[in-house]
Amino acid sequence: MKIRFYLRKSTKNYSINFEFRSSNGNIRLRTSTGFIVQNSKQWDVKKERLKIPSSILGASDINLKLSESIYKFNKSISNFDDNFFSELMIQNLMNEAFGKKTEKEIQIGSKKNLIEYYEWFLEYYSVNNSPYTKKILTKGTLKTYKSALTRLKNYIDDRKLKRFSFDDCNREFYNDYVGFLTSKNYSLNYVGTMIQKLKTIIGFAFEEGIHSNTEFRKNYFSKMTEQIDHVYLTVEELKRIEELELKDVLLDSIRDIFLIGCYTGLRISDIMSLLKKSNQAIFIEDGIKYFHIKQIKTSNTVIIPLNKIINKILEKRGGKLPDYLHQNVLNEHIKSISKRAKITENHILRRTEGGREIEYNLPKYKLVSSHTARRSFCTNAYKSGMPIQDIMAISGHKSERVFLNYVKVEKAENAKRIAKYVFFN
Repeated sequence: MKIRFYLRKSTKNYSINFEFRSSNGNIRLRTSTGFIVQNSKQWDVKKERLKIPSSILGASDINLKLSESIYKFNKSISNFDDNFFSELMIQNLMNEAFGKKTEKEIQIGSKKNLIEYYEWFLEYYSVNNSPYTKKILTKGTLKTYKSALTRLKNYIDDRKLKRFSFDDCNREFYNDYVGFLTSKNYSLNYVGTMIQKLKTIIGFAFEEGIHSNTEFRKNYFSKMTEQIDHVYLTVEELKRIEELELKDVLLDSIRDIFLIGCYTGLRISDIMSLLKKSNQAIFIEDGIKYFHIKQIKTSNTVIIPLNKIINKILEKRGGKLPDYLHQNVLNEHIKSISKRAKITENHILRRTEGGREIEYNLPKYKLVSSHTARRSFCTNAYKSGMPIQDIMAISGHKSERVFLNYVKVEKAENAKRIAKYVFFN
């Protein structure tokens, strides 16, 4: 990355300009600082400042403001990886540093149309920190927002609407839109997620003064949800997977990566990040090994002690973690690995699709995925008697309500566990 101040000649004078160049040379942007000089001899090319002493009135103050602006720019850009620079992001940082209107401020007035605002929102907050979460939208979050935008566009096209504004988001629209999504046989939870993302967009626009429609805040404009009896793997089932003899190097890595998830509770995105960092995320204290990782979704830092199964995985690889592989590869093969571990008993899964409750009765291995690992960790740790607060400190869940969605314990089984407390004796 290269940045500099320089003089740009115009017909009658010289303007002090700022230039940014990315390390790979793909981005080169310039902007005026707003300061003008009449004589180029007053400019120090090496120092990139006005010469002092100077015949220019307020030269010292101009130099100070240039220094403050470049400090602000450097501080802002240091929060981003060089590989993720975009022209929009750099332009906004330059505008902010030199007290100009940002792309957000320039465009926001024209975003009265909901779809236009939605598209702007995705573009802007994919490279700029949200005022609420204080970070950019992650790839996973962006994918969900884009899916919700596509569903909304499908609805507008289906209903042949020539225009769709924030004021159109009322009870009649809500009921019709939910009905439209339901008619596509989407699950109830998926429909709820589409509503939730739309509410977020409407809420952001409301806070920025784009519209004054408060219908999205009313009780009827809600995200519907239902509890699904997703599978988890018991400690005994995990042991069967661990003890499988897998001569194929890829399958062996997939099995070990899955087990790391089952005994750490990390999201799959964090596990993949862990693998990319290799041993940088491992430290030892008092003879105990720990993972130290900053979670992608929440930006929380978690420290997780490694149990004997993970330590065996490390020992098998000379103290190293398995090589990185894409989560799609894991999801593609973990079912067959589970099948080989004889995790074949049937599991009944019920969920609402297209407004009707559908029941699936499938072999358990067919329902195993990368997310099963996180669910297995939460459930097995809970059943072992580990306090919820301690499990959440590892899993990174912020609320007990969300955490309990991951715990798959039958009511009768839970009652037996509770009955062991002194209070019931």
